[in-house]
Amino acid sequence: MDNLTHGLLGLAIGALRRPDVRPGAPARSTPTDRAVLLASVLAAELPDLDTLLARGDAVTVALHAHRGLSHSLVFTPVVALAATLVARAVFRGARWTPVLVTSLVSVVFAHLLPDLWTGWGTRVLLPFSDARLSLDWTVVVDPWVTLPLVVGAVVAWRRRAVWRKAVLVGLACSMAYVGARVVSWGVLTGRVDRAYPEAQAVRVFPAPLSFRTWRYVARLPGDVLAAGELSLLGEPREDRRVEAPVDVLPEDLKAIPTVREALAWARFPLVTVVPVEGGREVRIADLRYHLRGEPTLTFVVRVDKGGKVTDARLERGGSASELLRRWRGGDAREARPD
Repeated sequence: MDNLTHGLLGLAIGALRRPDVRPGAPARSTPTDRAVLLASVLAAELPDLDTLLARGDAVTVALHAHRGLSHSLVFTPVVALAATLVARAVFRGARWTPVLVTSLVSVVFAHLLPDLWTGWGTRVLLPFSDARLSLDWTVVVDPWVTLPLVVGAVVAWRRRAVWRKAVLVGLACSMAYVGARVVSWGVLTGRVDRAYPEAQAVRVFPAPLSFRTWRYVARLPGDVLAAGELSLLGEPREDRRVEAPVDVLPEDLKAIPTVREALAWARFPLVTVVPVEGGREVRIADLRYHLRGEPTLTFVVRVDKGGKVTDARLERGGSASELLRRWRGGDAREARPD
């Protein structure tokens, strides 16, 4: 998820803890109350500092940034401890236990889990496994996850007397939306399964800026991928079938770290290798990111004759405005030959 959403989720998790109320004293926040809120927001944001540590070519950085060791479960106590130390330094006298416990919860539920439920995924099992796990419930930037949290935070800022209720109502609305996405994902996955009984694997993915429309990919016998769209009220509508052999790269190309990283990222890869002046160009697209069956996200790696990467880039299938125009094209698809 984006950093705004992470931070607002952290604030909401901090608000879940009932503030301290001293007997006979006016309702006023204590150093512990304030430290809990600050630490929760910090803990929700700190894992993304690994962006500053990402090194290498454009492809490697794009795939490593935001998905390093700081995003793993085993590193969670370190992130929580760092957030706790900062919060207690700012609000002296805050108690250790509530600040540290809330920070731990915030790292897991305000950062790791939201990253996990996106289509891009995250590596929560590092260093034991390099696998990128994903639940495919929402896109990375989903305004319907974020907007209720923003509204709750704005109301809390304007009306201090009900700040906690406002933040928690925003959290409840946001999580209700995510819950609806989970249910939709399960229903639509079953629908695609029934439409392709011969499929070896099927997967449903969220489409950007749309709750109703989803994308799907089915791997069929003979290394064939079927890609299409479906809506909550409709049946799967296939856009394209393409041959996509699982293992098409020669061993020397697969051994290149940049290529290997892109292959590990792609779950339904479309891989091509073409000769270019001075070497070869490897193009690795993932059909889960498609528009009318055409990939919209491709990693391109150029390798010289000695096996050295000379250029690496990410192609997004056009500018944001072009993709939006194509997405809004709806049913106006070009006819394809049989």
